[in-house]
Amino acid sequence: MPGFNYSKWDRIELSDDEETHHPNLDKNLNIRVNRITRDRKEEEIDTEKEKLVSAGKLEQAERLENKRPLHVDNICHVAEERTIIHSGDGSRKDTIRRGEESFSVDEFASFKEDNRAILDRFETADWETSRQMCLEYGHILMEDYSNNYFLLVALEEEMKGNRKRMERLAKQGQIISQIFQLAEPMKRPPRDLVPRFFDRFENPASRAPFQEGVDHFVKHIISRAIDKKKEEAATAAAEAEAQHAAEDPPQPVSLVEAMHKMSKEERMGPGGLDPIEVFETLPEVLQECFKSGDVELLKKVATQMDPVEFEKHFQRCIESGLWSGG
Repeated sequence: MPGFNYSKWDRIELSDDEETHHPNLDKNLNIRVNRITRDRKEEEIDTEKEKLVSAGKLEQAERLENKRPLHVDNICHVAEERTIIHSGDGSRKDTIRRGEESFSVDEFASFKEDNRAILDRFETADWETSRQMCLEYGHILMEDYSNNYFLLVALEEEMKGNRKRMERLAKQGQIISQIFQLAEPMKRPPRDLVPRFFDRFENPASRAPFQEGVDHFVKHIISRAIDKKKEEAATAAAEAEAQHAAEDPPQPVSLVEAMHKMSKEERMGPGGLDPIEVFETLPEVLQECFKSGDVELLKKVATQMDPVEFEKHFQRCIESGLWSGG
Protein backbone atom coordinates (compact mmCIF):
# COMPACT_ATOMS: atom_id res chain seq x y z
CA MET A 1 0.00 0.00 0.00
CA PRO A 2 1.41 3.45 -0.89
CA GLY A 3 2.66 5.41 2.10
CA PHE A 4 2.73 2.45 4.48
CA ASN A 5 6.03 2.00 6.32
CA TYR A 6 6.99 -1.66 6.35
CA SER A 7 10.38 -1.04 7.98
CA LYS A 8 9.23 -2.14 11.43
CA TRP A 9 8.75 -5.67 10.18
CA ASP A 10 12.53 -5.84 9.76
CA ARG A 11 12.65 -5.99 13.56
CA ILE A 12 10.55 -9.14 13.93
CA GLU A 13 12.41 -11.89 15.76
CA LEU A 14 11.97 -15.61 15.25
CA SER A 15 9.24 -17.42 17.10
CA ASP A 16 10.14 -19.19 20.34
CA ASP A 17 9.82 -22.59 18.67
CA GLU A 18 12.28 -21.85 15.84
CA GLU A 19 15.16 -24.28 15.91
CA THR A 20 17.91 -21.74 16.52
CA HIS A 21 19.94 -24.32 18.44
CA HIS A 22 20.90 -27.81 17.37
CA PRO A 23 17.84 -29.88 16.38
CA ASN A 24 18.88 -32.66 18.75
CA LEU A 25 18.22 -30.45 21.75
CA ASP A 26 14.95 -31.13 23.52
CA LYS A 27 12.40 -28.77 21.91
CA ASN A 28 10.92 -27.44 25.18
CA LEU A 29 14.35 -26.65 26.57
CA ASN A 30 15.26 -25.00 23.26
CA ILE A 31 12.19 -22.73 23.51
CA ARG A 32 13.12 -21.72 27.04
CA VAL A 33 16.67 -20.89 25.95
CA ASN A 34 15.33 -18.67 23.14
CA ARG A 35 13.08 -16.83 25.56
CA ILE A 36 15.93 -16.13 27.95
CA THR A 37 17.99 -14.67 25.09
CA ARG A 38 15.07 -12.46 24.03
CA ASP A 39 14.26 -11.35 27.59
CA ARG A 40 17.86 -10.37 28.21
CA LYS A 41 17.79 -8.11 25.12
CA GLU A 42 14.48 -6.60 26.27
CA GLU A 43 15.99 -5.80 29.68
CA GLU A 44 18.96 -4.05 28.04
CA ILE A 45 16.66 -1.84 25.96
CA ASP A 46 14.38 -1.10 28.95
CA THR A 47 17.37 -0.05 31.07
CA GLU A 48 18.77 2.31 28.44
CA LYS A 49 15.31 3.71 27.66
CA GLU A 50 14.72 4.43 31.36
CA LYS A 51 18.01 6.38 31.50
CA LEU A 52 16.98 8.50 28.51
CA VAL A 53 13.47 9.20 29.85
CA SER A 54 14.87 10.16 33.27
CA ALA A 55 17.22 12.60 31.56
CA GLY A 56 14.37 14.13 29.58
CA LYS A 57 15.64 12.74 26.26
CA LEU A 58 12.22 11.63 25.07
CA GLU A 59 13.01 11.71 21.36
CA GLN A 60 16.03 9.44 21.81
CA ALA A 61 13.97 7.12 24.01
CA GLU A 62 11.31 6.96 21.31
CA ARG A 63 13.91 6.16 18.65
CA LEU A 64 15.26 3.38 20.86
CA GLU A 65 11.76 1.99 21.40
CA ASN A 66 11.19 2.02 17.64
CA LYS A 67 14.19 -0.31 17.26
CA ARG A 68 12.92 -2.83 19.83
CA PRO A 69 12.79 -6.32 18.27
CA LEU A 70 9.22 -7.44 17.66
CA HIS A 71 8.02 -10.86 18.77
CA VAL A 72 4.83 -12.68 19.64
CA ASP A 73 4.47 -10.96 23.04
CA ASN A 74 4.71 -7.37 21.83
CA ILE A 75 3.96 -7.18 18.12
CA CYS A 76 0.29 -6.36 18.72
CA HIS A 77 0.75 -4.13 21.78
CA VAL A 78 -1.03 -0.76 21.42
CA ALA A 79 1.45 1.88 22.54
CA GLU A 80 -0.62 4.88 21.50
CA GLU A 81 -3.70 5.92 19.60
CA ARG A 82 -3.52 8.79 17.12
CA THR A 83 -6.51 10.62 15.69
CA ILE A 84 -6.25 12.98 12.72
CA ILE A 85 -9.43 14.88 11.86
CA HIS A 86 -9.63 16.69 8.53
CA SER A 87 -12.25 19.44 8.50
CA GLY A 88 -14.22 20.64 5.51
CA ASP A 89 -12.28 23.91 5.47
CA GLY A 90 -9.04 22.04 4.88
CA SER A 91 -7.75 22.35 8.46
CA ARG A 92 -6.44 19.38 10.40
CA LYS A 93 -6.42 18.48 14.09
CA ASP A 94 -3.80 15.96 15.15
CA THR A 95 -4.17 14.43 18.62
CA ILE A 96 -2.25 11.65 20.36
CA ARG A 97 -3.53 9.68 23.36
CA ARG A 98 -1.13 7.68 25.51
CA GLY A 99 -2.90 5.95 28.37
CA GLU A 100 -5.12 8.58 29.99
CA GLU A 101 -3.11 11.55 28.69
CA SER A 102 -4.28 13.40 25.61
CA PHE A 103 -2.53 16.32 23.94
CA SER A 104 -2.39 18.16 20.63
CA VAL A 105 0.62 17.67 18.41
CA ASP A 106 -0.01 20.70 16.23
CA GLU A 107 -1.56 23.36 18.44
CA PHE A 108 1.51 24.72 20.25
CA ALA A 109 3.52 25.02 17.02
CA SER A 110 0.53 26.62 15.32
CA PHE A 111 0.04 28.99 18.24
CA LYS A 112 3.62 30.26 17.97
CA GLU A 113 3.45 30.62 14.23
CA ASP A 114 0.04 32.29 14.14
CA ASN A 115 0.83 34.75 16.94
CA ARG A 116 4.53 35.40 16.35
CA ALA A 117 4.07 39.15 15.79
CA ILE A 118 2.12 39.60 19.03
CA LEU A 119 4.54 37.49 21.07
CA ASP A 120 7.54 39.38 19.69
CA ARG A 121 5.88 42.73 20.33
CA PHE A 122 4.93 41.79 23.90
CA GLU A 123 8.50 40.67 24.56
CA THR A 124 9.81 44.23 24.07
CA ALA A 125 6.80 46.09 25.52
CA ASP A 126 7.13 48.52 28.43
CA TRP A 127 4.78 48.34 31.41
CA GLU A 128 1.99 50.46 29.97
CA THR A 129 2.16 48.79 26.56
CA SER A 130 2.07 45.41 28.30
CA ARG A 131 -1.16 46.45 30.05
CA GLN A 132 -2.75 47.55 26.78
CA MET A 133 -1.69 44.37 24.99
CA CYS A 134 -2.98 42.09 27.76
CA LEU A 135 -6.33 43.85 27.52
CA GLU A 136 -6.47 43.88 23.75
CA TYR A 137 -4.90 40.47 23.09
CA GLY A 138 -5.93 38.66 26.25
CA HIS A 139 -7.37 35.84 24.17
CA ILE A 140 -3.77 35.16 23.06
CA LEU A 141 -1.49 36.31 25.87
CA MET A 142 -3.63 34.73 28.60
CA GLU A 143 -3.45 31.29 26.98
CA ASP A 144 -1.46 28.45 28.59
CA TYR A 145 0.57 28.22 25.39
CA SER A 146 1.67 31.84 25.82
CA ASN A 147 2.67 31.24 29.43
CA ASN A 148 4.71 28.20 28.39
CA TYR A 149 6.22 30.02 25.42
CA PHE A 150 7.95 32.68 27.53
CA LEU A 151 9.23 30.11 30.02
CA LEU A 152 10.65 27.78 27.37
CA VAL A 153 12.18 30.48 25.18
CA ALA A 154 13.77 32.14 28.22
CA LEU A 155 15.44 28.84 29.08
CA GLU A 156 16.56 28.34 25.49
CA GLU A 157 18.12 31.82 25.35
CA GLU A 158 19.97 31.25 28.62
CA MET A 159 21.28 27.97 27.25
CA LYS A 160 22.58 29.90 24.23
CA GLY A 161 24.25 32.51 26.45
CA ASN A 162 21.81 35.31 25.58
CA ARG A 163 21.38 36.62 29.13
CA LYS A 164 19.82 39.98 28.22
CA ARG A 165 17.09 38.46 26.09
CA MET A 166 16.47 35.81 28.74
CA GLU A 167 15.91 38.51 31.36
CA ARG A 168 13.54 40.39 29.04
CA LEU A 169 11.56 37.23 28.32
CA ALA A 170 11.52 36.33 32.01
CA LYS A 171 10.08 39.72 33.00
CA GLN A 172 7.32 39.62 30.38
CA GLY A 173 6.66 35.98 31.13
CA GLN A 174 6.20 36.84 34.80
CA ILE A 175 3.46 39.32 33.95
CA ILE A 176 1.52 36.46 32.38
CA SER A 177 2.50 33.92 35.05
CA GLN A 178 1.54 36.17 37.99
CA ILE A 179 -1.82 36.94 36.41
CA PHE A 180 -2.36 33.17 36.16
CA GLN A 181 -1.42 32.83 39.84
CA LEU A 182 -3.84 35.60 40.78
CA ALA A 183 -6.67 33.95 38.87
CA GLU A 184 -6.17 30.39 40.10
CA PRO A 185 -7.55 30.66 43.69
CA MET A 186 -10.48 32.72 42.40
CA LYS A 187 -11.35 30.08 39.81
CA ARG A 188 -11.53 32.85 37.23
CA PRO A 189 -10.12 33.02 33.67
CA PRO A 190 -6.74 34.83 33.76
CA ARG A 191 -8.02 37.33 31.21
CA ASP A 192 -10.58 38.60 33.75
CA LEU A 193 -7.82 39.46 36.23
CA VAL A 194 -5.70 41.61 33.90
CA PRO A 195 -7.11 44.96 35.15
CA ARG A 196 -6.76 43.95 38.82
CA PHE A 197 -3.14 42.85 38.31
CA PHE A 198 -2.05 46.13 36.71
CA ASP A 199 -4.04 48.21 39.22
CA ARG A 200 -2.16 46.45 42.02
CA PHE A 201 1.17 47.62 40.57
CA GLU A 202 -0.01 51.00 39.26
CA ASN A 203 2.88 52.97 40.74
CA PRO A 204 6.51 51.97 40.04
CA ALA A 205 7.17 52.07 43.80
CA SER A 206 4.58 49.33 44.35
CA ARG A 207 6.16 46.93 41.90
CA ALA A 208 8.77 45.54 44.30
CA PRO A 209 6.80 42.30 44.89
CA PHE A 210 6.48 41.83 41.15
CA GLN A 211 10.21 42.42 40.61
CA GLU A 212 10.97 40.00 43.43
CA GLY A 213 9.09 37.34 41.48
CA VAL A 214 11.01 38.21 38.33
CA ASP A 215 14.37 37.98 40.13
CA HIS A 216 13.44 34.62 41.62
CA PHE A 217 12.38 33.31 38.22
CA VAL A 218 15.61 34.52 36.57
CA LYS A 219 17.68 32.69 39.20
CA HIS A 220 15.63 29.56 38.56
CA ILE A 221 16.21 29.82 34.80
CA ILE A 222 19.98 30.27 35.27
CA SER A 223 20.15 27.28 37.62
CA ARG A 224 18.00 25.13 35.36
CA ALA A 225 20.14 25.98 32.32
CA ILE A 226 23.29 24.87 34.15
CA ASP A 227 21.64 21.59 35.19
CA LYS A 228 20.26 21.01 31.71
CA LYS A 229 23.70 21.42 30.13
CA LYS A 230 25.08 18.85 32.56
CA GLU A 231 22.22 16.50 31.75
CA GLU A 232 22.82 16.86 28.02
CA ALA A 233 26.52 16.13 28.44
CA ALA A 234 25.79 13.08 30.61
CA THR A 235 23.09 11.84 28.26
CA ALA A 236 25.29 11.98 25.15
CA ALA A 237 27.18 8.90 26.31
CA ALA A 238 23.96 7.16 27.37
CA GLU A 239 22.41 7.83 23.96
CA ALA A 240 25.43 6.36 22.18
CA GLU A 241 25.29 3.33 24.45
CA ALA A 242 21.55 2.97 23.82
CA GLN A 243 22.09 3.16 20.07
CA HIS A 244 24.74 0.48 20.33
CA ALA A 245 22.45 -1.71 22.44
CA ALA A 246 19.60 -1.31 19.94
CA GLU A 247 21.73 -2.22 16.94
CA ASP A 248 23.58 -5.16 18.47
CA PRO A 249 21.91 -8.46 17.61
CA PRO A 250 21.00 -10.61 20.62
CA GLN A 251 23.89 -12.84 21.58
CA PRO A 252 22.91 -16.49 21.89
CA VAL A 253 22.89 -17.84 25.40
CA SER A 254 24.81 -21.05 25.85
CA LEU A 255 22.78 -24.03 26.98
CA VAL A 256 24.65 -24.31 30.27
CA GLU A 257 24.24 -20.57 31.01
CA ALA A 258 20.54 -20.74 30.15
CA MET A 259 19.93 -23.70 32.43
CA HIS A 260 21.46 -21.91 35.41
CA LYS A 261 19.10 -18.94 34.88
CA MET A 262 16.01 -21.15 35.05
CA SER A 263 14.29 -22.43 38.14
CA LYS A 264 14.46 -26.17 38.70
CA GLU A 265 10.82 -26.52 37.63
CA GLU A 266 11.42 -24.59 34.39
CA ARG A 267 14.39 -26.66 33.29
CA MET A 268 13.10 -30.09 34.32
CA GLY A 269 13.50 -32.60 31.48
CA PRO A 270 10.88 -34.88 29.89
CA GLY A 271 12.04 -37.82 32.02
CA GLY A 272 11.83 -35.88 35.26
CA LEU A 273 15.59 -35.28 35.64
CA ASP A 274 17.26 -31.92 36.30
CA PRO A 275 19.64 -31.15 33.37
CA ILE A 276 22.06 -29.28 35.65
CA GLU A 277 22.37 -32.21 38.02
CA VAL A 278 22.83 -34.57 35.09
CA PHE A 279 25.37 -32.27 33.41
CA GLU A 280 27.48 -32.00 36.57
CA THR A 281 27.73 -35.82 36.81
CA LEU A 282 28.94 -36.22 33.22
CA PRO A 283 32.59 -36.95 32.50
CA GLU A 284 34.45 -33.81 31.48
CA VAL A 285 34.72 -34.89 27.86
CA LEU A 286 30.93 -35.30 27.63
CA GLN A 287 30.39 -31.95 29.31
CA GLU A 288 32.48 -30.37 26.57
CA CYS A 289 30.27 -31.98 23.93
CA PHE A 290 27.16 -30.35 25.38
CA LYS A 291 28.84 -27.01 26.02
CA SER A 292 29.94 -26.78 22.40
CA GLY A 293 27.03 -28.63 20.80
CA ASP A 294 29.60 -30.54 18.74
CA VAL A 295 27.84 -33.66 17.44
CA GLU A 296 30.98 -35.01 15.77
CA LEU A 297 32.84 -34.78 19.06
CA LEU A 298 30.01 -36.65 20.75
CA LYS A 299 30.23 -39.44 18.17
CA LYS A 300 33.97 -39.65 18.70
CA VAL A 301 33.56 -39.86 22.48
CA ALA A 302 30.95 -42.60 22.04
CA THR A 303 33.49 -44.75 20.21
CA GLN A 304 36.14 -44.21 22.87
CA MET A 305 34.11 -44.69 26.07
CA ASP A 306 32.93 -47.93 27.56
CA PRO A 307 29.60 -48.62 25.75
CA VAL A 308 27.73 -49.39 28.99
CA GLU A 309 28.97 -46.23 30.67
CA PHE A 310 28.22 -44.08 27.61
CA GLU A 311 24.71 -45.52 27.28
CA LYS A 312 24.01 -44.81 30.95
CA HIS A 313 25.06 -41.16 30.65
CA PHE A 314 23.38 -40.70 27.29
CA GLN A 315 20.04 -42.04 28.53
CA ARG A 316 20.11 -39.63 31.46
CA CYS A 317 20.85 -36.78 29.03
CA ILE A 318 17.69 -37.69 27.10
CA GLU A 319 15.58 -37.84 30.27
CA SER A 320 16.87 -34.45 31.42
CA GLY A 321 16.31 -32.74 28.07
CA LEU A 322 19.98 -32.25 27.28
CA TRP A 323 19.42 -34.39 24.19
CA SER A 324 16.35 -35.24 22.18
CA GLY A 325 15.43 -38.90 22.13
CA GLY A 326 13.75 -38.41 18.76
